[in-house]
Amino acid sequence: MRTFWAGRRFILVSAFLTLGFGLQPAYPQAKGGAPAPAPGGNNGNVPSPGSPGTPSRGVGNVPNGINSNNGTFDNGINFPQRNIFLSGRVMFDDGTQANNEIRIERVCAGNPRFEAHTDSKGRFSFQLGNNAMAAVDTDAADQGGTFGPRSREMESQRGGLGALSRSNPYWNCELRASYPGYRSDVVELGTRRALDNPDVGTIILHRLNNVKGTTISVTSALAPKRARKGYEKGLQLAEKGKFEEAEKHLLEATSLYPKYAEAWFALGQVQEKENRPGDAQKSFQAAATADSKFVSPYDQLALLAAHDGKWDEAANYSKKVIDLNPVEFPAAFWCNAVANYNLKKMDDAQESTQALLKLDTKHQFPEAESMLAQIYLKKANYDEAAAHLKAYLALVPNAKNADSLKAALVKIEQAKAEAKK
Repeated sequence: MRTFWAGRRFILVSAFLTLGFGLQPAYPQAKGGAPAPAPGGNNGNVPSPGSPGTPSRGVGNVPNGINSNNGTFDNGINFPQRNIFLSGRVMFDDGTQANNEIRIERVCAGNPRFEAHTDSKGRFSFQLGNNAMAAVDTDAADQGGTFGPRSREMESQRGGLGALSRSNPYWNCELRASYPGYRSDVVELGTRRALDNPDVGTIILHRLNNVKGTTISVTSALAPKRARKGYEKGLQLAEKGKFEEAEKHLLEATSLYPKYAEAWFALGQVQEKENRPGDAQKSFQAAATADSKFVSPYDQLALLAAHDGKWDEAANYSKKVIDLNPVEFPAAFWCNAVANYNLKKMDDAQESTQALLKLDTKHQFPEAESMLAQIYLKKANYDEAAAHLKAYLALVPNAKNADSLKAALVKIEQAKAEAKK
């Protein structure tokens, strides 16, 4: 089950790791006067538990002012949708037989949208964007559609859209397959035109190893029809920003079926959007109780705890996410690292940060390099501190604190020289 970011304005938990030689990292204050974690990138923004149904796997990019759902910008400019037809095939890398439950999704700026299902042989064919205005995809295998409970996906906003990209509603889009327990190859859509060959070839689904948890709750399959309808209606209303009405339907769904983990999760996100973190926490906990292998609620509970500076809770919840799914939730490693840093558990913070760097092949968390530099400074390991600080500056050369970081690097080099005497 995939989800869509309902809006472009989020309550952000922001922090910037500022490295100074021999100094503690500086964090802006979150609720309760405690620092909160932030991912890398040039802005360091971490969404709080976020919009209803917001995914938290991986990292997406949502440019300011663009509604990637329909190619409409906030300034009112509308771009005509082009009739682009796509076809192809999906195969499992482990030889598993293809089926008709594999979803084909268009992901624009990190916002997944259902496009089609494969047939029994893994083939698909559709008109791109034909389902863009559908409020909810209600296929039996995936209740929830647009607003479903794949946990919150990290947002790293990037501006500076060029003239060419502004004229192409698919400029920041890719095509992928979706099936539980597998990671998909992607097909870039930004350069595709209406007259191109519609065949995108074969998309391979790669099995995820060491993944105990799921981003889809198994309890949803047993939801009674009335509860399912309440859940779907709640998602539709939430997508329209009608959170009070959405909450009523989601409460009805959870009342009719208390083990409806995905409905509890969506309810928590609605309550968070209504600035009711206490109620949201209870709903996320109810979701986790209903399905202990459902990863998304733990992810949101970790973010809520970090936002309030409750570092023990943040460390425990983020560790639960990592134990259940160490592949698809990189933000959990970052949350765990910052929580342990604040708890002065430097070895644990180092372990999580190093694991994040191995997972973050697209360098969406460059502050992890800064974090390691500070940890190694505390351990008087100047060689490693210098190496990671240089890596951070290479990834974010225009960081606001670049000058102070360069000065810190000089001091580290001086300390290295002194240590060798």
